[in-house]
Amino acid sequence: MRRLAAVLGLLVLVSGCVVASPDADTFEDAAATTLAAAGSEVATVETMVSLLQDDKIPRPTVVAQLRYSEKSLAKTAEGFSDLNQPQSLDGLADDAGAVLDDAEAALSDARIAVHRNEKADYAGLAEQLKNVGQRLTALEESVS
Repeated sequence: MRRLAAVLGLLVLVSGCVVASPDADTFEDAAATTLAAAGSEVATVETMVSLLQDDKIPRPTVVAQLRYSEKSLAKTAEGFSDLNQPQSLDGLADDAGAVLDDAEAALSDARIAVHRNEKADYAGLAEQLKNVGQRLTALEESVS
């Protein structure tokens, strides 16, 4: 039931219909949902880069997915950053903002490397994405 509420919260958050100054519980739910959505995009890109490194997927497919994931993550992160967190949750907002920024940077790095066909960088990018994904998951779990 909590998962369903989180998914519904994400839909509300992404649609722009969430209260700009939510209470603590609502803000924590929004943070958890945002971090989960970001983690999903990062994991998808990590998988795609790993498959590409092993020549198990066409590069144009990865390029298309990277563009989609990058746009989706940016929209999700922007929706979260537009919220006015309760003062008691400034630390959560800062932590979430930092890891979301790192996730966006990792996806951007992956997009550029794949676009340039820099195969030597794929393993390092997959590791970078894995690490960011773990940070997203850890923070999400600490909030849930």
